[in-house]
Amino acid sequence: MKICILRGVRLVSLGVVGLLTIGCSARMLDFTIISSKNVEMRIRDTAKGTRVTGEDMAWAVLGIPLGAPNLKEAIDRAIESAGPGYDALIDGVVYHIYNFYLVVSKAGYKVEGTPVKTREVIAQAEQEGENFRKFSEKLLFHSSRGLDNRVAIEKTGINEMKAKE
Repeated sequence: MKICILRGVRLVSLGVVGLLTIGCSARMLDFTIISSKNVEMRIRDTAKGTRVTGEDMAWAVLGIPLGAPNLKEAIDRAIESAGPGYDALIDGVVYHIYNFYLVVSKAGYKVEGTPVKTREVIAQAEQEGENFRKFSEKLLFHSSRGLDNRVAIEKTGINEMKAKE
Protein backbone atom coordinates (compact mmCIF):
# COMPACT_ATOMS: atom_id res chain seq x y z
CA MET A 1 0.00 0.00 0.00
CA LYS A 2 2.84 2.41 0.88
CA ILE A 3 4.54 1.67 -2.43
CA CYS A 4 1.37 2.60 -4.39
CA ILE A 5 1.02 5.87 -2.44
CA LEU A 6 4.70 6.74 -3.02
CA ARG A 7 4.33 6.00 -6.72
CA GLY A 8 1.23 8.22 -6.84
CA VAL A 9 3.02 11.07 -5.05
CA ARG A 10 6.00 10.75 -7.40
CA LEU A 11 3.74 10.76 -10.44
CA VAL A 12 1.80 13.81 -9.24
CA SER A 13 5.07 15.59 -8.34
CA LEU A 14 6.48 14.85 -11.76
CA GLY A 15 3.30 16.16 -13.37
CA VAL A 16 3.40 19.39 -11.34
CA VAL A 17 7.08 19.95 -12.20
CA GLY A 18 6.28 19.33 -15.86
CA LEU A 19 3.47 21.88 -15.82
CA LEU A 20 5.64 24.48 -14.11
CA THR A 21 8.41 24.18 -16.68
CA ILE A 22 6.30 24.67 -19.82
CA GLY A 23 7.36 27.56 -22.08
CA CYS A 24 7.12 28.82 -25.60
CA SER A 25 8.66 31.32 -27.95
CA ALA A 26 7.25 33.42 -30.76
CA ARG A 27 8.70 35.61 -33.48
CA MET A 28 7.86 39.16 -32.48
CA LEU A 29 9.03 41.30 -35.34
CA ASP A 30 11.05 41.53 -38.53
CA PHE A 31 12.46 44.88 -39.64
CA THR A 32 14.46 46.55 -42.36
CA ILE A 33 16.02 49.38 -40.36
CA ILE A 34 15.80 49.91 -36.61
CA SER A 35 17.63 52.07 -34.10
CA SER A 36 17.20 53.03 -30.46
CA LYS A 37 19.48 56.06 -30.98
CA ASN A 38 18.46 59.52 -32.11
CA VAL A 39 19.01 59.76 -35.86
CA GLU A 40 18.77 63.16 -37.51
CA MET A 41 16.54 62.98 -40.55
CA ARG A 42 15.50 66.03 -42.53
CA ILE A 43 12.04 65.16 -43.76
CA ARG A 44 9.64 67.62 -45.33
CA ASP A 45 6.24 67.94 -43.73
CA THR A 46 4.62 66.64 -46.93
CA ALA A 47 6.36 63.28 -46.41
CA LYS A 48 5.28 63.06 -42.75
CA GLY A 49 1.85 62.37 -41.39
CA THR A 50 0.31 63.07 -38.01
CA ARG A 51 1.22 60.74 -35.14
CA VAL A 52 -0.62 57.40 -35.31
CA THR A 53 -1.30 54.47 -33.01
CA GLY A 54 -1.85 50.78 -33.71
CA GLU A 55 -2.34 47.86 -31.37
CA ASP A 56 -2.81 44.13 -31.35
CA MET A 57 -4.27 42.53 -28.24
CA ALA A 58 -5.32 39.03 -27.17
CA TRP A 59 -7.58 37.87 -24.36
CA ALA A 60 -6.97 35.08 -21.85
CA VAL A 61 -9.44 33.36 -19.53
CA LEU A 62 -8.07 31.89 -16.30
CA GLY A 63 -4.58 32.25 -17.75
CA ILE A 64 -5.44 30.31 -20.90
CA PRO A 65 -4.71 32.49 -23.95
CA LEU A 66 -7.41 32.83 -26.59
CA GLY A 67 -4.95 34.23 -29.12
CA ALA A 68 -1.44 35.57 -29.46
CA PRO A 69 -0.68 39.27 -29.82
CA ASN A 70 1.67 40.16 -32.66
CA LEU A 71 3.99 43.19 -32.63
CA LYS A 72 4.25 43.28 -36.43
CA GLU A 73 0.46 43.45 -36.67
CA ALA A 74 0.40 46.42 -34.28
CA ILE A 75 3.02 48.24 -36.39
CA ASP A 76 1.14 47.44 -39.62
CA ARG A 77 -2.12 48.78 -38.13
CA ALA A 78 -0.39 52.01 -37.11
CA ILE A 79 1.07 52.54 -40.59
CA GLU A 80 -2.19 51.61 -42.34
CA SER A 81 -4.16 54.05 -40.15
CA ALA A 82 -2.05 56.90 -41.57
CA GLY A 83 -3.49 56.43 -45.05
CA PRO A 84 -2.21 55.49 -48.50
CA GLY A 85 1.43 56.10 -49.39
CA TYR A 86 2.81 55.80 -45.87
CA ASP A 87 5.10 52.82 -45.41
CA ALA A 88 7.26 53.45 -42.33
CA LEU A 89 7.23 54.99 -38.85
CA ILE A 90 9.76 57.34 -37.27
CA ASP A 91 10.04 58.52 -33.67
CA GLY A 92 8.23 55.36 -32.63
CA VAL A 93 7.41 53.93 -29.23
CA VAL A 94 6.39 50.33 -28.52
CA TYR A 95 4.39 49.46 -25.40
CA HIS A 96 3.72 46.01 -24.00
CA ILE A 97 0.32 46.09 -22.32
CA TYR A 98 -1.04 43.63 -19.79
CA ASN A 99 -4.40 44.19 -18.07
CA PHE A 100 -5.82 41.73 -15.58
CA TYR A 101 -9.54 41.64 -14.67
CA LEU A 102 -10.21 38.92 -12.05
CA VAL A 103 -10.62 35.84 -14.26
CA VAL A 104 -9.78 37.36 -17.65
CA SER A 105 -6.78 39.29 -18.89
CA LYS A 106 -5.79 41.16 -22.01
CA ALA A 107 -2.22 41.41 -23.26
CA GLY A 108 -0.63 42.83 -26.36
CA TYR A 109 1.32 45.60 -28.04
CA LYS A 110 0.64 49.25 -28.71
CA VAL A 111 2.77 51.16 -31.24
CA GLU A 112 2.91 54.93 -31.68
CA GLY A 113 4.88 56.83 -34.27
CA THR A 114 5.00 59.41 -37.02
CA PRO A 115 4.27 57.86 -40.43
CA VAL A 116 6.48 58.73 -43.41
CA LYS A 117 6.42 58.17 -47.15
CA THR A 118 9.88 56.77 -47.84
CA ARG A 119 9.68 57.34 -51.60
CA GLU A 120 9.21 61.07 -50.95
CA VAL A 121 12.08 61.07 -48.46
CA ILE A 122 14.39 59.49 -51.06
CA ALA A 123 13.24 61.93 -53.75
CA GLN A 124 13.80 64.85 -51.35
CA ALA A 125 17.33 63.71 -50.52
CA GLU A 126 18.18 63.35 -54.20
CA GLN A 127 16.82 66.85 -54.95
CA GLU A 128 18.99 68.26 -52.18
CA GLY A 129 22.04 66.72 -53.85
CA GLU A 130 22.71 63.99 -51.32
CA ASN A 131 23.88 60.69 -52.72
CA PHE A 132 21.04 58.98 -50.90
CA ARG A 133 21.00 55.90 -53.12
CA LYS A 134 24.53 54.90 -52.17
CA PHE A 135 23.86 55.67 -48.51
CA SER A 136 20.66 53.61 -48.55
CA GLU A 137 22.27 50.69 -50.36
CA LYS A 138 25.10 50.58 -47.86
CA LEU A 139 22.75 50.89 -44.88
CA LEU A 140 20.20 48.35 -46.10
CA PHE A 141 22.83 45.92 -47.31
CA HIS A 142 24.49 45.71 -43.89
CA SER A 143 23.56 42.60 -41.94
CA SER A 144 25.31 40.81 -39.13
CA ARG A 145 24.18 37.52 -40.67
CA GLY A 146 25.25 38.41 -44.20
CA LEU A 147 21.68 38.17 -45.51
CA ASP A 148 20.71 39.58 -48.88
CA ASN A 149 18.30 42.50 -48.42
CA ARG A 150 17.10 42.76 -52.04
CA VAL A 151 13.42 42.83 -51.00
CA ALA A 152 14.01 45.68 -48.53
CA ILE A 153 15.95 47.63 -51.14
CA GLU A 154 13.19 47.16 -53.75
CA LYS A 155 10.54 48.35 -51.27
CA THR A 156 12.38 51.66 -50.83
CA GLY A 157 12.34 52.22 -54.58
CA ILE A 158 16.08 51.80 -55.06
CA ASN A 159 16.62 49.99 -58.35
CA GLU A 160 20.40 49.72 -58.58
CA MET A 161 22.12 47.53 -56.03
CA LYS A 162 25.77 47.70 -55.06
CA ALA A 163 27.76 44.47 -55.05
CA LYS A 164 28.32 42.93 -51.65
CA GLU A 165 31.65 43.97 -50.15
